[in-house]
Amino acid sequence: MRKKFQIILFIISIIIHIFFYISANWTHTLDMFFEHVTRGQDFFQIPNAAYAFLHGGTLTGNLPANIHPYTTCCGVNSNVYHPFFTLLIGMPLQFFAPWVAFSIWTFVHLLTTTILLFFLWNKFKSHRYIYLALSLFLVNSYHYYEIHHAQYHFLFNFFTIFFIYESIKNGDTKRAGLWLFLSLLVKPIGLLWILPLLLYKRFKTVAVGIGLYALFTLPFQMVPFGQYYLSNFISVVKLSFPTYNLYSLVHIIPSLPAEFIKITSYATAALLIIFQLLKKPNLFLIIILWIFYQLLFYSLTFPYHYTILAGIFVLGLIFNIFTPKKILFLPVVLLTLPTPIVLFHLTGFPPSLPPKEYSMMALYSASLLILLTLTILSKTYAKKIIK
Repeated sequence: MRKKFQIILFIISIIIHIFFYISANWTHTLDMFFEHVTRGQDFFQIPNAAYAFLHGGTLTGNLPANIHPYTTCCGVNSNVYHPFFTLLIGMPLQFFAPWVAFSIWTFVHLLTTTILLFFLWNKFKSHRYIYLALSLFLVNSYHYYEIHHAQYHFLFNFFTIFFIYESIKNGDTKRAGLWLFLSLLVKPIGLLWILPLLLYKRFKTVAVGIGLYALFTLPFQMVPFGQYYLSNFISVVKLSFPTYNLYSLVHIIPSLPAEFIKITSYATAALLIIFQLLKKPNLFLIIILWIFYQLLFYSLTFPYHYTILAGIFVLGLIFNIFTPKKILFLPVVLLTLPTPIVLFHLTGFPPSLPPKEYSMMALYSASLLILLTLTILSKTYAKKIIK
């Protein structure tokens, strides 16, 4: 693929990505290609929780009687984020009116994306596929959900990409541990990587990452207003719930017990550990396999969680795991484009699909992710891309 064509594609991708913001916040032109989301419902949980805490309430967002709420819109979710992260993000936003804060966070998202892409371009500008890689990141359709929500998951993606980059380029470093810690502070998904890191003797990374995470978590567990975090974490781990995951099969096959999928998740986790012990794949491969595992089996997976794939595709091209000349690229492209949800909307289904139709879209994404996993493994094994 010629560099000139890639640059043209990159410019078009920038325009498309900016239009994601325009459509999500103003025109809603692209809404028909996506499941409906309630604007602000996810975002306001953190400033709402910080506001409640400052007014004598809880960090989950519950207010004392007779205190005017931070906002009355959107059916705001109870806060489940880390107490320190909640205060770190929520306190500065108190200086602004709710929807001004929403706009500021949208700008922070765009700024973070710009910083990430500039970093990757600066480090790999001589790579033959750098502009294609950056284009794949920008046009990934799942960004639309997170932009529309003004979610916080983009920070997890940001820190995870830096963690993977540092781990691959420089090995077992304190900096890798710091990136791991920051990702855990946003979402504790990175706990799935601890055993794989230990198996590869990344002791410094784990010590810094887990050490800082414990340092910023355990003190909150000792006070009543911070105990919600670990309590919620434990309860979620026990769930077997159909969202945008393989548990959605229960809406398609009602006779299928959710417990069967739970057992399958345990078996898959065991196979991943055995695979690492026997085949010793490179660290990038084992980390992305655990990310795929989380997307498939986590009980509270939502479409915006798939935005992590945009970063994985960039790194996969840069580190020569993926190539646009192979069949491996087909699921990459399909996981970048929107799902066929538009077909439901064109035939009269409401913006929020019923459970069965929503599950079909979840299983569409999950099936492509499984296809990508199997293709990566087959190509990796065939080429002996072994650490």
